[in-house]
Amino acid sequence: MGSDVIAGLPGLRRVHVGRQPIVDAARSTVGYELLFRGHAEATTSGAETGVDPGDAATTAVILATFTAFGLRQLVGGGLGFVNLTRPFFVDDEAVPFAPEGTVLEVLETFPVDDEVAAGVRRLREAGFTVALDDFLWDQSDRIRLLDDATYVKINISQLCGDGLADTVARLRHHDVLLVAERVETAEDLRRCTDLGFELFQGYHLLRPETVSTTALDPSTVAALEVLALLVDPDLSIEELEQVVYRDAALTIRVLQAANAAASGARRRFSSVREALVMLGTQRLKSWVMLMVAANAGGSDAARLTDAVIRARTCELLAAVDDLRPDVAFTAGLVSRLDVVLGIPFDVVLERLGLSGELREALVARSGPLGALLGLVEDYLEGSHGCGDELSRRMAEAHVQAIAWATGTLARA
Repeated sequence: MGSDVIAGLPGLRRVHVGRQPIVDAARSTVGYELLFRGHAEATTSGAETGVDPGDAATTAVILATFTAFGLRQLVGGGLGFVNLTRPFFVDDEAVPFAPEGTVLEVLETFPVDDEVAAGVRRLREAGFTVALDDFLWDQSDRIRLLDDATYVKINISQLCGDGLADTVARLRHHDVLLVAERVETAEDLRRCTDLGFELFQGYHLLRPETVSTTALDPSTVAALEVLALLVDPDLSIEELEQVVYRDAALTIRVLQAANAAASGARRRFSSVREALVMLGTQRLKSWVMLMVAANAGGSDAARLTDAVIRARTCELLAAVDDLRPDVAFTAGLVSRLDVVLGIPFDVVLERLGLSGELREALVARSGPLGALLGLVEDYLEGSHGCGDELSRRMAEAHVQAIAWATGTLARA
Protein backbone atom coordinates (compact mmCIF):
# COMPACT_ATOMS: atom_id res chain seq x y z
CA MET A 1 0.00 0.00 0.00
CA GLY A 2 1.04 3.54 -0.66
CA SER A 3 -0.97 6.70 -0.17
CA ASP A 4 -1.48 10.02 -1.94
CA VAL A 5 -2.74 13.05 0.00
CA ILE A 6 -5.83 14.49 -1.66
CA ALA A 7 -5.27 18.18 -2.37
CA GLY A 8 -7.10 20.42 0.10
CA LEU A 9 -8.05 17.51 2.36
CA PRO A 10 -4.90 16.51 4.27
CA GLY A 11 -6.64 13.76 6.25
CA LEU A 12 -7.92 12.03 3.10
CA ARG A 13 -5.65 9.81 1.05
CA ARG A 14 -5.87 7.52 -1.90
CA VAL A 15 -4.37 4.23 -0.73
CA HIS A 16 -3.10 1.49 -2.98
CA VAL A 17 -2.48 -2.25 -2.70
CA GLY A 18 -1.02 -4.51 -5.35
CA ARG A 19 -2.38 -8.01 -5.65
CA GLN A 20 -1.07 -10.87 -7.76
CA PRO A 21 -3.25 -13.94 -8.27
CA ILE A 22 -2.09 -17.40 -7.19
CA VAL A 23 -3.70 -20.14 -9.27
CA ASP A 24 -3.98 -23.92 -9.16
CA ALA A 25 -3.29 -26.42 -11.94
CA ALA A 26 -6.74 -25.76 -13.42
CA ARG A 27 -5.90 -22.02 -13.61
CA SER A 28 -8.51 -21.22 -10.95
CA THR A 29 -7.53 -18.37 -8.62
CA VAL A 30 -7.15 -19.59 -5.04
CA GLY A 31 -5.80 -16.38 -3.54
CA TYR A 32 -3.70 -13.25 -3.99
CA GLU A 33 -0.35 -12.10 -2.71
CA LEU A 34 -0.86 -8.57 -1.38
CA LEU A 35 1.98 -6.22 -2.31
CA PHE A 36 3.21 -2.76 -1.38
CA ARG A 37 2.42 -0.03 -3.91
CA GLY A 38 3.71 3.50 -3.55
CA HIS A 39 1.19 4.98 -5.99
CA ALA A 40 -1.61 3.97 -8.34
CA GLU A 41 0.67 3.59 -11.37
CA ALA A 42 3.33 1.52 -9.60
CA THR A 43 3.99 -1.89 -11.14
CA THR A 44 6.64 -3.21 -8.75
CA SER A 45 7.37 -3.32 -5.04
CA GLY A 46 10.40 -4.10 -2.94
CA ALA A 47 9.11 -7.63 -2.41
CA GLU A 48 9.07 -8.27 -6.15
CA THR A 49 12.55 -6.92 -6.85
CA GLY A 50 14.28 -8.84 -4.07
CA VAL A 51 14.73 -5.75 -1.88
CA ASP A 52 13.52 -5.95 1.69
CA PRO A 53 10.21 -4.02 1.62
CA GLY A 54 10.70 -3.14 5.26
CA ASP A 55 8.43 -2.84 8.25
CA ALA A 56 6.85 0.38 6.95
CA ALA A 57 5.65 -1.27 3.76
CA THR A 58 4.40 -4.30 5.69
CA THR A 59 2.50 -2.02 8.07
CA ALA A 60 1.01 -0.08 5.16
CA VAL A 61 -0.28 -3.22 3.45
CA ILE A 62 -1.82 -4.56 6.68
CA LEU A 63 -3.54 -1.26 7.47
CA ALA A 64 -4.92 -0.92 3.95
CA THR A 65 -6.03 -4.54 3.76
CA PHE A 66 -7.89 -4.69 7.04
CA THR A 67 -9.02 -1.11 7.71
CA ALA A 68 -9.30 0.63 4.33
CA PHE A 69 -10.43 -2.07 1.90
CA GLY A 70 -11.38 -5.09 3.98
CA LEU A 71 -9.80 -8.45 3.19
CA ARG A 72 -12.89 -9.80 1.40
CA GLN A 73 -12.93 -6.84 -0.97
CA LEU A 74 -9.36 -7.60 -2.02
CA VAL A 75 -9.42 -11.39 -2.21
CA GLY A 76 -13.10 -12.33 -2.48
CA GLY A 77 -13.53 -15.85 -1.17
CA GLY A 78 -9.84 -16.69 -1.66
CA LEU A 79 -6.76 -16.41 0.52
CA GLY A 80 -4.73 -13.27 1.17
CA PHE A 81 -0.97 -13.92 1.30
CA VAL A 82 0.57 -11.16 3.47
CA ASN A 83 4.33 -10.62 3.67
CA LEU A 84 5.58 -10.17 7.23
CA THR A 85 8.93 -8.94 8.50
CA ARG A 86 10.67 -10.07 11.68
CA PRO A 87 8.93 -7.79 14.25
CA PHE A 88 5.54 -9.26 13.37
CA PHE A 89 6.73 -12.73 14.39
CA VAL A 90 8.63 -11.91 17.57
CA ASP A 91 6.05 -9.57 19.16
CA ASP A 92 3.19 -11.51 20.75
CA GLU A 93 0.62 -8.82 19.87
CA ALA A 94 1.94 -7.54 16.52
CA VAL A 95 -0.52 -9.44 14.28
CA PRO A 96 -3.87 -7.90 15.24
CA PHE A 97 -6.18 -9.51 12.68
CA ALA A 98 -7.99 -12.85 12.68
CA PRO A 99 -6.42 -15.91 11.03
CA GLU A 100 -9.37 -16.69 8.74
CA GLY A 101 -8.51 -16.10 5.11
CA THR A 102 -4.91 -15.00 5.63
CA VAL A 103 -1.58 -16.68 4.95
CA LEU A 104 1.45 -15.19 6.72
CA GLU A 105 4.54 -15.22 4.51
CA VAL A 106 7.91 -15.52 6.24
CA LEU A 107 10.15 -13.38 4.03
CA GLU A 108 13.59 -14.57 3.11
CA THR A 109 15.14 -11.19 4.05
CA PHE A 110 15.76 -11.83 7.76
CA PRO A 111 17.38 -14.73 9.63
CA VAL A 112 15.22 -17.27 11.44
CA ASP A 113 16.50 -17.37 15.00
CA ASP A 114 14.87 -18.97 18.05
CA GLU A 115 12.57 -15.97 18.60
CA VAL A 116 11.26 -16.05 15.04
CA ALA A 117 10.80 -19.83 15.10
CA ALA A 118 8.84 -19.58 18.36
CA GLY A 119 6.71 -16.79 16.90
CA VAL A 120 5.89 -18.78 13.78
CA ARG A 121 4.83 -21.75 15.90
CA ARG A 122 2.73 -19.53 18.18
CA LEU A 123 0.90 -18.01 15.20
CA ARG A 124 0.35 -21.40 13.61
CA GLU A 125 -1.08 -22.73 16.88
CA ALA A 126 -3.34 -19.66 17.00
CA GLY A 127 -4.86 -20.76 13.70
CA PHE A 128 -2.81 -18.84 11.16
CA THR A 129 -1.55 -20.45 7.98
CA VAL A 130 2.16 -19.96 7.28
CA ALA A 131 4.08 -19.81 4.00
CA LEU A 132 7.85 -19.76 3.52
CA ASP A 133 8.79 -17.29 0.78
CA ASP A 134 11.64 -17.81 -1.73
CA PHE A 135 12.71 -21.06 -0.07
CA LEU A 136 16.18 -22.45 -0.78
CA TRP A 137 17.81 -25.47 0.82
CA ASP A 138 21.04 -23.59 1.50
CA GLN A 139 19.08 -21.36 3.93
CA SER A 140 19.45 -23.91 6.70
CA ASP A 141 17.73 -21.69 9.27
CA ARG A 142 14.46 -21.96 7.34
CA ILE A 143 14.37 -25.75 7.26
CA ARG A 144 13.36 -25.67 10.94
CA LEU A 145 10.10 -23.93 9.93
CA LEU A 146 8.89 -26.66 7.57
CA ASP A 147 6.87 -28.43 10.27
CA ASP A 148 4.88 -25.24 10.89
CA ALA A 149 4.41 -24.24 7.26
CA THR A 150 1.50 -25.10 4.96
CA TYR A 151 2.94 -23.52 1.82
CA VAL A 152 6.48 -23.30 0.50
CA LYS A 153 7.02 -20.73 -2.26
CA ILE A 154 9.92 -21.33 -4.63
CA ASN A 155 11.25 -18.63 -6.94
CA ILE A 156 12.03 -20.85 -9.91
CA SER A 157 14.36 -18.24 -11.45
CA GLN A 158 16.78 -18.83 -8.57
CA LEU A 159 17.37 -22.50 -9.41
CA CYS A 160 19.26 -23.72 -12.47
CA GLY A 161 19.70 -27.15 -14.01
CA ASP A 162 18.50 -29.94 -11.75
CA GLY A 163 18.28 -27.61 -8.74
CA LEU A 164 14.54 -27.10 -9.01
CA ALA A 165 13.73 -30.80 -9.39
CA ASP A 166 16.04 -31.65 -6.49
CA THR A 167 14.41 -29.01 -4.25
CA VAL A 168 10.94 -30.31 -5.07
CA ALA A 169 11.96 -33.91 -4.41
CA ARG A 170 13.39 -33.04 -1.00
CA LEU A 171 10.32 -31.02 -0.01
CA ARG A 172 8.07 -33.99 -0.81
CA HIS A 173 9.27 -35.50 2.46
CA HIS A 174 7.38 -32.70 4.24
CA ASP A 175 3.64 -32.06 4.45
CA VAL A 176 3.61 -28.81 2.46
CA LEU A 177 2.01 -27.43 -0.70
CA LEU A 178 4.45 -26.04 -3.27
CA VAL A 179 3.93 -22.67 -4.94
CA ALA A 180 5.96 -21.88 -8.07
CA GLU A 181 6.83 -18.16 -8.18
CA ARG A 182 8.13 -16.23 -11.22
CA VAL A 183 6.34 -18.40 -13.77
CA GLU A 184 7.20 -16.17 -16.73
CA THR A 185 6.77 -18.43 -19.78
CA ALA A 186 4.71 -21.33 -21.06
CA GLU A 187 7.82 -23.51 -20.67
CA ASP A 188 8.12 -22.47 -17.01
CA LEU A 189 4.52 -23.51 -16.43
CA ARG A 190 4.93 -26.85 -18.21
CA ARG A 191 8.07 -27.63 -16.24
CA CYS A 192 6.52 -26.75 -12.86
CA THR A 193 3.37 -28.71 -13.68
CA ASP A 194 5.45 -31.76 -14.56
CA LEU A 195 7.32 -31.45 -11.27
CA GLY A 196 4.03 -31.53 -9.36
CA PHE A 197 3.71 -27.98 -8.03
CA GLU A 198 0.23 -27.41 -6.62
CA LEU A 199 0.05 -23.64 -7.09
CA PHE A 200 1.53 -21.11 -9.53
CA GLN A 201 2.23 -17.39 -9.58
CA GLY A 202 3.85 -15.27 -12.27
CA TYR A 203 3.51 -12.95 -15.26
CA HIS A 204 2.76 -15.79 -17.67
CA LEU A 205 -0.42 -16.47 -15.72
CA LEU A 206 -1.63 -13.10 -14.44
CA ARG A 207 0.23 -9.88 -13.76
CA PRO A 208 -0.22 -7.96 -10.51
CA GLU A 209 -2.86 -5.24 -10.49
CA THR A 210 -3.09 -2.20 -8.26
CA VAL A 211 -6.38 -1.44 -6.54
CA SER A 212 -7.05 1.92 -4.89
CA THR A 213 -9.55 3.46 -2.52
CA THR A 214 -10.02 6.59 -0.44
CA ALA A 215 -9.20 6.33 3.25
CA LEU A 216 -9.50 8.69 6.19
CA ASP A 217 -6.32 8.92 8.26
CA PRO A 218 -6.59 9.08 12.04
CA SER A 219 -4.79 11.87 13.84
CA THR A 220 -1.42 10.84 15.24
CA VAL A 221 -2.23 12.90 18.34
CA ALA A 222 -5.45 10.98 18.94
CA ALA A 223 -3.71 7.66 18.31
CA LEU A 224 -0.94 8.50 20.77
CA GLU A 225 -3.53 9.57 23.35
CA VAL A 226 -5.19 6.16 23.02
CA LEU A 227 -1.83 4.44 23.44
CA ALA A 228 -1.17 6.47 26.58
CA LEU A 229 -4.52 5.41 28.02
CA LEU A 230 -3.95 1.76 27.22
CA VAL A 231 -1.07 1.49 29.69
CA ASP A 232 -3.41 2.41 32.56
CA PRO A 233 -4.57 -0.80 34.31
CA ASP A 234 -7.63 1.04 35.66
CA LEU A 235 -8.74 2.26 32.23
CA SER A 236 -12.48 2.09 31.64
CA ILE A 237 -14.14 1.44 28.28
CA GLU A 238 -15.99 4.75 28.71
CA GLU A 239 -12.72 6.72 28.97
CA LEU A 240 -11.24 4.95 25.97
CA GLU A 241 -14.43 5.45 23.98
CA GLN A 242 -14.37 9.21 24.52
CA VAL A 243 -10.80 9.51 23.24
CA VAL A 244 -11.57 7.43 20.16
CA TYR A 245 -14.63 9.61 19.50
CA ARG A 246 -12.45 12.71 19.30
CA ASP A 247 -11.06 11.57 15.96
CA ALA A 248 -13.61 10.56 13.35
CA ALA A 249 -11.04 8.62 11.34
CA LEU A 250 -9.96 6.67 14.41
CA THR A 251 -13.62 5.87 15.10
CA ILE A 252 -13.99 4.41 11.62
CA ARG A 253 -10.70 2.51 11.79
CA VAL A 254 -11.63 0.94 15.15
CA LEU A 255 -14.95 -0.29 13.71
CA GLN A 256 -13.19 -1.68 10.64
CA ALA A 257 -10.49 -3.33 12.75
CA ALA A 258 -13.08 -5.00 14.98
CA ASN A 259 -15.02 -6.33 12.01
CA ALA A 260 -11.78 -7.55 10.43
CA ALA A 261 -10.83 -9.29 13.67
CA ALA A 262 -14.25 -10.95 13.77
CA SER A 263 -14.19 -11.99 10.12
CA GLY A 264 -15.27 -15.52 10.97
CA ALA A 265 -18.29 -14.39 12.98
CA ARG A 266 -21.72 -13.51 11.69
CA ARG A 267 -22.10 -10.49 13.93
CA ARG A 268 -20.98 -7.03 12.85
CA PHE A 269 -20.30 -4.18 15.25
CA SER A 270 -22.35 -1.01 15.22
CA SER A 271 -20.69 1.13 17.90
CA VAL A 272 -17.25 2.03 19.11
CA ARG A 273 -18.00 0.58 22.55
CA GLU A 274 -18.87 -2.83 21.10
CA ALA A 275 -15.78 -2.72 18.91
CA LEU A 276 -13.50 -1.82 21.83
CA VAL A 277 -14.90 -4.62 23.98
CA MET A 278 -14.44 -7.11 21.15
CA LEU A 279 -10.89 -6.02 20.33
CA GLY A 280 -9.67 -5.83 23.91
CA THR A 281 -6.84 -3.57 25.00
CA GLN A 282 -3.98 -5.66 23.62
CA ARG A 283 -5.34 -6.02 20.10
CA LEU A 284 -6.46 -2.38 20.04
CA LYS A 285 -2.97 -1.37 21.11
CA SER A 286 -1.52 -3.33 18.18
CA TRP A 287 -3.82 -1.64 15.68
CA VAL A 288 -3.17 1.84 17.05
CA MET A 289 0.58 1.25 17.06
CA LEU A 290 0.37 0.31 13.39
CA MET A 291 -1.52 3.53 12.70
CA VAL A 292 1.11 5.59 14.50
CA ALA A 293 3.86 3.73 12.65
CA ALA A 294 2.20 4.61 9.36
CA ASN A 295 2.54 8.28 10.33
CA ALA A 296 -1.07 9.14 9.56
CA GLY A 297 -2.01 12.80 9.82
CA GLY A 298 -5.09 14.58 11.15
CA SER A 299 -7.80 16.35 9.17
CA ASP A 300 -9.62 19.67 9.65
CA ALA A 301 -11.58 19.50 6.41
CA ALA A 302 -14.98 21.19 6.37
CA ARG A 303 -16.69 18.02 5.16
CA LEU A 304 -15.27 16.01 8.03
CA THR A 305 -16.28 18.67 10.55
CA ASP A 306 -19.83 18.56 9.17
CA ALA A 307 -19.92 14.77 9.62
CA VAL A 308 -18.67 14.99 13.21
CA ILE A 309 -21.24 17.68 14.07
CA ARG A 310 -24.01 15.45 12.73
CA ALA A 311 -22.68 12.46 14.68
CA ARG A 312 -22.47 14.39 17.95
CA THR A 313 -25.95 15.87 17.44
CA CYS A 314 -27.39 12.38 17.00
CA GLU A 315 -25.55 11.20 20.11
CA LEU A 316 -26.87 14.02 22.30
CA LEU A 317 -30.47 13.55 21.15
CA ALA A 318 -30.32 9.76 21.51
CA ALA A 319 -29.79 10.02 25.26
CA VAL A 320 -33.09 11.92 25.55
CA ASP A 321 -34.97 9.44 23.32
CA ASP A 322 -33.77 6.32 25.19
CA LEU A 323 -31.63 5.20 22.25
CA ARG A 324 -28.03 4.08 22.53
CA PRO A 325 -25.89 7.22 22.19
CA ASP A 326 -22.85 5.29 20.96
CA VAL A 327 -24.79 3.69 18.09
CA ALA A 328 -26.42 7.04 17.26
CA PHE A 329 -22.98 8.67 17.02
CA THR A 330 -21.87 5.96 14.60
CA ALA A 331 -25.03 6.38 12.51
CA GLY A 332 -24.56 10.12 12.23
CA LEU A 333 -20.91 9.82 11.26
CA VAL A 334 -21.40 7.02 8.73
CA SER A 335 -24.35 8.81 7.13
CA ARG A 336 -21.94 11.47 5.81
CA LEU A 337 -18.94 9.33 4.95
CA ASP A 338 -19.88 9.14 1.28
CA VAL A 339 -19.53 12.93 1.12
CA VAL A 340 -16.34 12.96 3.21
CA LEU A 341 -14.65 10.21 1.21
CA GLY A 342 -16.17 10.99 -2.17
CA ILE A 343 -17.30 7.41 -2.77
CA PRO A 344 -20.78 5.85 -3.21
CA PHE A 345 -22.69 5.20 -0.01
CA ASP A 346 -23.16 1.50 -0.79
CA VAL A 347 -19.37 1.18 -0.93
CA VAL A 348 -19.14 2.82 2.52
CA LEU A 349 -21.62 0.29 3.93
CA GLU A 350 -19.83 -2.65 2.34
CA ARG A 351 -16.47 -1.48 3.62
CA LEU A 352 -17.67 -1.07 7.20
CA GLY A 353 -19.74 -4.27 7.38
CA LEU A 354 -22.20 -2.74 9.87
CA SER A 355 -24.94 -4.62 11.70
CA GLY A 356 -28.47 -5.08 10.32
CA GLU A 357 -30.33 -2.58 12.55
CA LEU A 358 -27.80 0.17 11.96
CA ARG A 359 -27.62 -0.63 8.27
CA GLU A 360 -31.41 -0.38 7.92
CA ALA A 361 -31.43 2.94 9.75
CA LEU A 362 -28.79 4.27 7.36
CA VAL A 363 -30.31 2.88 4.17
CA ALA A 364 -34.05 3.24 4.78
CA ARG A 365 -34.18 5.54 7.84
CA SER A 366 -36.25 2.78 9.47
CA GLY A 367 -36.79 2.17 13.16
CA PRO A 368 -36.28 4.68 16.01
CA LEU A 369 -32.63 5.21 15.07
CA GLY A 370 -33.51 5.87 11.44
CA ALA A 371 -36.23 8.29 12.50
CA LEU A 372 -33.77 10.19 14.70
CA LEU A 373 -31.23 10.33 11.90
CA GLY A 374 -33.88 11.65 9.51
CA LEU A 375 -34.94 14.38 11.95
CA VAL A 376 -31.34 15.50 12.47
CA GLU A 377 -30.73 15.56 8.71
CA ASP A 378 -33.84 17.63 8.12
CA TYR A 379 -32.88 20.05 10.86
CA LEU A 380 -29.31 20.50 9.63
CA GLU A 381 -30.53 20.98 6.05
CA GLY A 382 -33.05 23.61 7.18
CA SER A 383 -36.10 21.66 6.00
CA HIS A 384 -37.42 20.57 9.40
CA GLY A 385 -41.02 20.85 10.45
CA CYS A 386 -40.51 19.98 14.11
CA GLY A 387 -42.67 21.24 16.95
CA ASP A 388 -41.40 23.97 19.25
CA GLU A 389 -40.06 21.59 21.92
CA LEU A 390 -38.28 19.34 19.44
CA SER A 391 -36.87 22.34 17.61
CA ARG A 392 -35.51 23.67 20.89
CA ARG A 393 -33.87 20.33 21.69
CA MET A 394 -32.44 20.14 18.17
CA ALA A 395 -31.01 23.64 18.40
CA GLU A 396 -29.48 22.95 21.81
CA ALA A 397 -27.90 19.69 20.67
CA HIS A 398 -26.64 21.29 17.46
CA VAL A 399 -24.94 24.17 19.26
CA GLN A 400 -23.32 21.78 21.73
CA ALA A 401 -22.23 19.52 18.87
CA ILE A 402 -20.60 22.40 16.99
CA ALA A 403 -18.61 23.38 20.09
CA TRP A 404 -17.60 19.77 20.76
CA ALA A 405 -16.65 19.00 17.14
CA THR A 406 -14.68 22.23 16.68
CA GLY A 407 -12.76 21.64 19.88
CA THR A 408 -11.98 17.98 19.32
CA LEU A 409 -10.94 18.42 15.69
CA ALA A 410 -8.73 21.35 16.67
CA ARG A 411 -7.01 19.21 19.31
CA ALA A 412 -6.47 16.47 16.72
